[in-house]
Amino acid sequence: MKTHIPGTRAPLVDRARAQRGLTLIELMVCCLLALFLFLGYLRVTRHYQEEMEEIAVRLTISHIQVGMALEWARRISTNENRRGIEELVGANPVRWLDEPPYNYLGELKAPKLEKLEPGRWLFDLSRKELVYIVDNSDNLVLKNSFESTKALRWSVRLAGAESGSGEEKNTAPEFGELKLVPVHEYRWF
Repeated sequence: MKTHIPGTRAPLVDRARAQRGLTLIELMVCCLLALFLFLGYLRVTRHYQEEMEEIAVRLTISHIQVGMALEWARRISTNENRRGIEELVGANPVRWLDEPPYNYLGELKAPKLEKLEPGRWLFDLSRKELVYIVDNSDNLVLKNSFESTKALRWSVRLAGAESGSGEEKNTAPEFGELKLVPVHEYRWF
């Protein structure tokens, strides 16, 4: 056992034991490690937020399609003519829901999407399209869209009208011919 004489310097071994806390290099390494962990957490969180947004959009579109089918069935059961069914083409499909999505802005005429808050639904009256302004679009690829704001667009069309064949049908449209179709192709994930 070493004894320390007062007034003399302590041995190096004793001074190392007496040191408490982190050195500057150890502190920097810990801060960098914490920063990398935090950045990884943010990246994973953002990815899951985008996945949840994509699922919410798909669910809303599914609800609209169910509402559209119910409206179609109502019109058939009341024996409405072809003109009555063709009124559905270009109509606001949100009207067929019991209640609109919580983030629905309503019907807007020629909206400026870049001025609106992302993560919102709206119906563009000038183009007769349902629009969703995307909030998290890291994994979203839009084809043939030249808008500065990433937005998904759908319109209500008859299935025969998509082909552009120019043939007019003389019979009333059948169930399943009325569709909510994306205006621009997109791939999300």
